[in-house]
Amino acid sequence: MSIDEKGADWRRERDPATFTVTGGAAFRVDTAALAEAASALASAADAAGRIGAGIESARAAVWRGACAGSAAARFDDDASALVRASGILRLDLAATRQAVDASARAYADAEAGRASGAEGLQGVARFLVGAAASGIPWNLVRFAPGRFLAGGLNGTAAVGSAAAASGALGGLGPLLAPWLPAGGPSDRVGVSRSQAVSGEGSPASFAYAAQSLRQAQGAATLEDGSPVPPSSILVERMPRGDGTTALMVTVPGTQTWNPDDPAGGVFDAEGNLHGLASRDSHARQLIERALADQDLRDGDVVVFNAHSQGSLHVFGLLEDEDFRRRYPVAAVTVLGGIPTAFAVPDDVAVLSVRQEDDVVPALSGSASVPSPNVVDVRTPAHRDRPLAEDVLGLVGAAHSLDRYAIDAQALDRSTDPSVVGYAAVLGAALGGGAAASAAPVVRGEAQTGGPAGQRVRFIYTGTDTRTPATSAPGAAPPAASGRRTAGESR
Repeated sequence: MSIDEKGADWRRERDPATFTVTGGAAFRVDTAALAEAASALASAADAAGRIGAGIESARAAVWRGACAGSAAARFDDDASALVRASGILRLDLAATRQAVDASARAYADAEAGRASGAEGLQGVARFLVGAAASGIPWNLVRFAPGRFLAGGLNGTAAVGSAAAASGALGGLGPLLAPWLPAGGPSDRVGVSRSQAVSGEGSPASFAYAAQSLRQAQGAATLEDGSPVPPSSILVERMPRGDGTTALMVTVPGTQTWNPDDPAGGVFDAEGNLHGLASRDSHARQLIERALADQDLRDGDVVVFNAHSQGSLHVFGLLEDEDFRRRYPVAAVTVLGGIPTAFAVPDDVAVLSVRQEDDVVPALSGSASVPSPNVVDVRTPAHRDRPLAEDVLGLVGAAHSLDRYAIDAQALDRSTDPSVVGYAAVLGAALGGGAAASAAPVVRGEAQTGGPAGQRVRFIYTGTDTRTPATSAPGAAPPAASGRRTAGESR
C-alpha cells in the first residue's frame, strides 16, 4: 500500500508543530549570542578596571605635587569618585557576565533535557539498554536524568553513564562476531551496478529522502514501477549550477534478521553487529566501492539518506578521516537511526528523525546531546492503531519507513529555525535540486550513464561472497545478469 492510500486519520496527526526539535541552527545562534555577550562583558569589565587604575594613578601623581588649598583637592575628590564608580562598574559587569554564563548553561541544560526526553517505548528502551550494559538486573534499576541507578536495600547508587552504556552495547559485536558463519566484515564483497530511472520531485525535500529510502528498502517501487533488488543502495547524481556534482546516496536498514543472509545480502543481522561494534561492515564496503565508481572531482559533494542499520554504516564511515577527505560529505538525513552511537564530525550537517515509540534510536543507550550541526527531531507516536496492540507490533510499526515517510512529509512544512537551517544546507549541497544545469557537468558515460548535465540514478548491489548462494533453498544469485561490476579497474 502506498503512503497516499493510507487512512486520513493517520495523516491528520502529523503536525510539525508537535515535533520536538533540538540542536541545529537555533542552538548555534542562541549559544553563540550568549557567548558573545559574555565575552563583551568580560572585555568591558577589564576596561573599567584599567580606567579606574589609570585615574587612581593620575590622582596620586597630582596630589603629591600639589600645594595645600589648591585646585588639586577638588580634582582629588572628583578622581576618587570616578575610581569608586569604575570599581562598582567593573564589579557589576563581572556579575552580569556570571549571570550570562549561568543563562548559557541553563539554556544548554534545558535544550539537553528536551533532546534527551523520550516518551513512549523509546524512553523505556534506552533505560533498559543502559541498565543491561551496566550489569544491573532490570527489576532492580531506577532511572535518573543522565545516569542509571541500581535500587537495593541500602538505597541507590550510580552505576554508569549513558555513554558507558553505549560502549558496552557496542562491545557485544566483537564477542558475537566469531559465532557468525561468514567471516569478518573486511571480506571483499561483490558489487554490481545498474542504471535506474531518476527520482521525481525536489531531492532537497525530506519527503524525497523518505521515498528514496522506501525504494531502497523494497517498501516502494521506483518511478517506472521496477523494484530495487535486495542488498542495494541508490546513488543519484545531481548537477549543480557551478558545474560540480552532488551525489545523493541512500542506504536502507535491515532487510533480514538471518545472522548471515544465505542469499548473500549485506543488510542482515551480521551487518548490524559489525556496523555498531567495529565501524566496519560489508555495507560500508559497498558504499565506498559505489562512491569510488562515481569518480568524484574537486568541488563535488555527497549527501546521505539512511534508515536504521544504514545509519550505522554511514556514521561509521564519517568517523574515518580518510573517508571524509576522499568524499566530502555535506549532509546526512536519518530516519530511525542511531547517530548517538557515533562521534559525528562538526563539519557535517545532520538531521535525525526519531519517533518516540521507535526503540532503535535508543539502542546506543545514550541520549541526544544538543549540537550546532545536528538537528534532532522527536515525533509523537502515531495513534492509528489501538493502544492495546501487542508490544512487538507497536515496536515494528513505530520503526516502519511508511510512518517515517509521513513524518518526513510533515517536516517539509516545518517553520522551526533549526529544521529550516538544515534544509538550506541540504538545498545548497544539491544545487537547489535542479534537474539540469546551465553549466553542464562533463563526465564520461561510465559515470553519468546518460547526457551530461542531467540527473541520473544507479543501483549498486552488494553480495557477501563468503556466503554460498546455494546455502538456502531458492536463494537469489549474487548478481543479476547484464550488470557491470562496480569498483573494479576500468
